[in-house]
Amino acid sequence: MRPELAEAARVLEEGGLVAFPTDTVWGVLVRPDAPEAVARVYRMKGREREKPLQLLVAELEVAEHLLPEGFRDPRFWALAERYWPGPLTLVVPAGRAFPAIGAERTLGLRLPDHPELRALLRAVGGLVAATSLNKSGTPPVRSEEEARRFPVDLVVPGPPPPGRASSVVDLVRGRVIRAEAIPEAELRRFLEAR
Repeated sequence: MRPELAEAARVLEEGGLVAFPTDTVWGVLVRPDAPEAVARVYRMKGREREKPLQLLVAELEVAEHLLPEGFRDPRFWALAERYWPGPLTLVVPAGRAFPAIGAERTLGLRLPDHPELRALLRAVGGLVAATSLNKSGTPPVRSEEEARRFPVDLVVPGPPPPGRASSVVDLVRGRVIRAEAIPEAELRRFLEAR
């Protein structure tokens, strides 16, 4: 693990905010069980508290551990097999609550296609809460220079991300919330195959 990632793990463990160029857009990472740090993310973005942060997971097994006992929706595994690791967030019933991120009944889970990010996730227990690095309602930042203008505790340098947010499928309500990196028609085929 390169020194910047070790430093990012330390900052996250201490309840700090880390800006990271993910496999989709520049993101801000935070521990989901650190209420003060999560509140900083909401203030920094001007984000409505009703909009939960997503959880990035290092492995499929971590995501499965967060599902309710007895969760049987075959669409979850079909979508995960096809698009994970990758730019797809799956909204599922919460088997474990993270009140700090605003998701008590559902969780938005994503397994990123970014080896260094996944190494960082493993170093902090397998998951972090995340959202795009921007002011709500504005495009995500596009460069490290822009990222450094935000009041985060660490900016991890790296290649610029592709710049397209993850697509989001809500398996609780059976709908596509956002079709960005993956076309909606493609995702709908999975929803209709139940």
